[in-house]
Amino acid sequence: MKEWETVKLSDYDNATLQELLDLQKRNIIKTSLTNEGILITANSNVGFEANQSFSLVIEPKITSLSMMRMIGFLHGFIPANEENLAQLGAGENSFRDLLILQWLDLVEKLSAQIRKKYVSVQNNEMYIKGKINLKELVKQGVVTERTPIEYQMLQINQPLNQVIKSGLLYFKKESNNPFIVNKINLLLRTYTSVSTVPLSIKFLDGIVSRLTRLEEAYKIPLKYLSWLLTVTGIAQGNRLGKSIWVNMNSLFQNYLTKVFNVYVPEFQFMAEVSNRTIFKYEDDSNPFNKAPVSIRPDLMVFQGGKLHTIIDFKYKNLIENNISTSDLYQLSNYGLSIGEGKINPIILYPSIQDIPDQKIRVNISLLENKQQIILRGVNLMELERLIERGRYEGIVGFVHGMLRDSM
Repeated sequence: MKEWETVKLSDYDNATLQELLDLQKRNIIKTSLTNEGILITANSNVGFEANQSFSLVIEPKITSLSMMRMIGFLHGFIPANEENLAQLGAGENSFRDLLILQWLDLVEKLSAQIRKKYVSVQNNEMYIKGKINLKELVKQGVVTERTPIEYQMLQINQPLNQVIKSGLLYFKKESNNPFIVNKINLLLRTYTSVSTVPLSIKFLDGIVSRLTRLEEAYKIPLKYLSWLLTVTGIAQGNRLGKSIWVNMNSLFQNYLTKVFNVYVPEFQFMAEVSNRTIFKYEDDSNPFNKAPVSIRPDLMVFQGGKLHTIIDFKYKNLIENNISTSDLYQLSNYGLSIGEGKINPIILYPSIQDIPDQKIRVNISLLENKQQIILRGVNLMELERLIERGRYEGIVGFVHGMLRDSM
């Protein structure tokens, strides 16, 4: 099935129903029981879940987009040019395997810059190295051919390398692709003397946040490992089997947000900042002591300290389908409350061609300015071509076009 599609499953057993309900708990799909069977409704997650008795594949609606290039740009590496061979489901050319291989390539490049730490070693040697350990020499009492010494030695067994080794072992255990297993075995030779640590997203993110300038080479491999473990199920406690789930709405939003930050430094961006100052309970009319209601725009854009616009990302087909009433309420609320009615909020949605803006007027007579909500398609194919060819001026112009306010 495809994202946002609904299909009916007439023939199923209890085991299949349980696995579908587990996917629903993880917000991958929505299921409804009817007299005619199970209705399965997809959302913006694409990917697959499979084991010996169960398989579900959800494909992206826009098949001509390169998910790998978006992921590569987002995480800071050049993606492999093999995505056209990859299938989202399990099999010889699994997209999941391609993502894992991409991480293994990053680890392979890291090996040349691998960090070591100094550890103190005490030993009895026939030669003098470092400094003589006088306390041990006194205890020895008699002269021998070996002298107690203490010296510093570089050791590979340090936390960053422990995380890398743990990641290698995790994917070796999870993979039945012989090429991946063989490549991991070759990489593990470098980490023979390294111990392992339990993997968790919180632990990984903490390590990345504490990286020093000398450890910069670990940043991309570790951040990508954290993301990869999330989409392959470890963060959700997946026990169903082989899986990968990529939320296309989040990928679309994070990808464009990074493009903005890289190519238009004259703008400042604040992503998903919670605002609790607009909708607050009165102190004397809050019997249940409830917290203020939070609103959280996807992206606020500033220029010179002044709010330029508010952006909401919608991974929806707004060419063929109408925008939902709830989306309009949401954007007009952002524009009236945060933007004080003086800016035009923008909804960015994906496209594979240039599309003229759609403009929806907000008809509220009390507004000093006539506010509009702008629906703007983003030609991801063109943006991909510009980035791939390194057309800096073209990308800057493209980004300015996405951020322009037509008021």
